[in-house]
Amino acid sequence: MNHFTIALVAFAGIFGGALFGFFAARRLPGHHLSNETQTAVTVSVAVIGTLAALVLGLMITAANGSFTKRSEEVRELSLQLIRMDRNLRRYGPEAEDVRLSLRTWATAKIQQLFPEKGKVPPTSDQTIEMLEAVQDGLMALKPKDDRQEHLRTLCLTLSSTMIQARWGLETHAGQSIPIPFLVLLIFWLAIVFASFGLFAPSNATTMVALLLCAMAVAGGILLIEDLDNPSGGFVRLPVDAMKRALTEISR
Repeated sequence: MNHFTIALVAFAGIFGGALFGFFAARRLPGHHLSNETQTAVTVSVAVIGTLAALVLGLMITAANGSFTKRSEEVRELSLQLIRMDRNLRRYGPEAEDVRLSLRTWATAKIQQLFPEKGKVPPTSDQTIEMLEAVQDGLMALKPKDDRQEHLRTLCLTLSSTMIQARWGLETHAGQSIPIPFLVLLIFWLAIVFASFGLFAPSNATTMVALLLCAMAVAGGILLIEDLDNPSGGFVRLPVDAMKRALTEISR
């Protein structure tokens, strides 16, 4: 599900709870809104609010862990890219075709990881085929001495490491926060806001305050989702490492 869709559903559920509270306050008999009732509802909702706060904390921790891991994998991929190119340079002019294939793959991988608006990025299958073509080119090299044999072996090892890192990125590309978890959180927050609307005075100031609070909570959920799966929202994976690596191997 799209991050903005999740945020809109969260906002609708949370602010809808506040509107339900306003509506219920006008329909319920007066003795249902007594001070004793308000105290009981407030204490009960405090428990739900505490649970919601704990869940939000767990979501932030899980999303931050996922983002950090993917960022480290991108940096590791950039490092292996530079190391392989340096070894290919040392191998000699026979490896120029492999270096060209490596640069082509690096360019396509940057476009896939950091897509630009209005452009269709390469698919995951296309980039892995390019990387496998680099490995095939390495295996096709015919070393003339022990030095070239050693460099070829190093490059083959690095290519295997890069393929592993690439699959690591693909593995962590999904959401680490289950949708049922989000549904339960939105339900809890809707109950909390319904209690606010139930006992809040019915005026424009209260309505605007609850509206802004609902927007703030939904915006927080949106940013958490972006952090968990940074594929094109406000939070993005660090592109500088890959771009610096591409600049280095293009010299």
